[in-house]
Amino acid sequence: MSIVRTALVAAAIVAPALAAHAATPRLTDVQYIAASRCIGLMESKALGPVDDYALKARLRDEGAGRVSSVWDMADQARNEAASAASRASGYDKARLISERDSVCVALMPPTQTTAAPNTTHAE
Repeated sequence: MSIVRTALVAAAIVAPALAAHAATPRLTDVQYIAASRCIGLMESKALGPVDDYALKARLRDEGAGRVSSVWDMADQARNEAASAASRASGYDKARLISERDSVCVALMPPTQTTAAPNTTHAE
């Protein structure tokens, strides 16, 4: 009976993660390339680095099954964005930061949020 119970507990733990993953639509090739460009912007010290772990994980997960030309274009887009960010100043720097903070955030996988416990007490 403990094997069945263990399997049920494991299924209960994994189910929300699988549901969230299934609900996330797969990136198109164009979005995949744009997301790779975002990695170049997000890693830039010149623009101020931001946390890109979730987007990198999404690209890693969705890289399988893509044709090599998409991988090549994604690598090129990432390298060009990193290069542009490293030499940007003034308006160009502001434009790249704006792109990183809007377009790139939209390509991030949706986060699974849980309700925080209510810690306020009425007296």
